[in-house]
Amino acid sequence: MGMGALVGASLVVSVGTLYQKRKDKNLRKLLALAKQHFMFDDLLASWLVSEPILFHVHEGGIIRADGTVITFEIDADTLRIVETHESEVTAVD
Repeated sequence: MGMGALVGASLVVSVGTLYQKRKDKNLRKLLALAKQHFMFDDLLASWLVSEPILFHVHEGGIIRADGTVITFEIDADTLRIVETHESEVTAVD
């Protein structure tokens, strides 16, 4: 393997790593914005799907301490958040 090929491979890996770090940072910011939007004090878990479902729209969700699950979509361009579903978990005896 020549020196040029080695440098080229290293460059591809570096660019890929930088892209992934930037993408992860943007997703963390979107999730933080969604948490602020819903303003719940009793969050147990939250998530955001990394691959958009349409253009720049990501699916996500929040689980509250009472078992309520809220799913939403957030547009990474406009920062518009739309609640898509809310359900309460019922206890099974």
